[in-house]
Amino acid sequence: MSSIIINHLPGIEQYSYLELGVNDNRNFNAIESDNKFSVDMNGNAMYTGTTDEYFSSLPAEMKFDIIFIDANHDYDYVLRDFNNSIDHATKWILLHDMIPPSRKYTQSSRCSDSFKLLHYMLQETSFEIYPMSTNFGFTLIKLPATKIDPPKSYKSVSYDEFMQFISHKKLYSDEEIITMLRNQNV
Repeated sequence: MSSIIINHLPGIEQYSYLELGVNDNRNFNAIESDNKFSVDMNGNAMYTGTTDEYFSSLPAEMKFDIIFIDANHDYDYVLRDFNNSIDHATKWILLHDMIPPSRKYTQSSRCSDSFKLLHYMLQETSFEIYPMSTNFGFTLIKLPATKIDPPKSYKSVSYDEFMQFISHKKLYSDEEIITMLRNQNV
């Protein structure tokens, strides 16, 4: 569960936390923040509706220290959620399901094709990015970061091309991330 990593973010108890996509609330309920909010269309969240509807209802001054994106994993949706989060996150944006463990996980009902966004960010941005080798490529992005507009060519990146690309990138283990967070080196 992602909560194990999220709960190691220094100051999590005092941070405000927004989770987009809660499924059965297991991860959300395990988060140790005293100030947390959730969004999902399934009726299990504090706000029931799409992430687009939620963000459009937020005042510009509303901020969250951490935003965890785990809703619709299709490339276009994750891209919109990321760009919307940039306007409201202050410390971290977290992304789930960025590295599908096999081709079958690229189905829309699983990790889908959000890996294309990670490919773009690792290739084209200078963001401080920590993709993990576990937990379906759970990825931490330390702010500041900016909105992104990937070239259309990234939409056609295949799973095989991505796996070739990511095989040459640093992927972090649970232990490495926890140690870095504990030592506040990130």
